[in-house]
Amino acid sequence: MSFSEFHESGGGIIWMGPIDLLGLINLGLFAYLLFSKTMKKNLPDKTLQALKQIGGLALAWGAFATLAGFFQALGALEEAKDTIPFPVICGGLRVALITVLYGFVVYMISMASFIIFQFTKPAESKSI
Repeated sequence: MSFSEFHESGGGIIWMGPIDLLGLINLGLFAYLLFSKTMKKNLPDKTLQALKQIGGLALAWGAFATLAGFFQALGALEEAKDTIPFPVICGGLRVALITVLYGFVVYMISMASFIIFQFTKPAESKSI
C-alpha cells in the first residue's frame, strides 16, 4: 500500500489532513530548534513546549477521527439487513485505526524531538 493509498483510506483530507498539517508544523519547529542549536543560541522554552503540545494534538485528532470512524461503521452495521461476514468487519476496523496510528507516529516523533532538545539544552546557571 502506497502512502497516498494509506492516506486516502484513512479518511483523506478531512481526517488525515489536519494530522499532516500538524506534522508539517512540528517539522518546521524542529528545523527552527535545530538551527538555533547549531548557531549556539538558547532554545526558546515556548517553542520546545509547542513541539510537544502540537504532537499531542495530532494524537488527539487521530483518536477523535478513529472514534468518528467507529461511529459511522457501527451505524452502517446497524442498518445492514443481511449478515455481514466477519472479515469485512475486521477490514473496516483496520481502516478505522489508521488515523490514530498516524497521529501516534507524529506524536512519537514530536516527543522524541522534545526529549532530545530538552536533554541537550545547557543547564541555566542561577545567580543569587
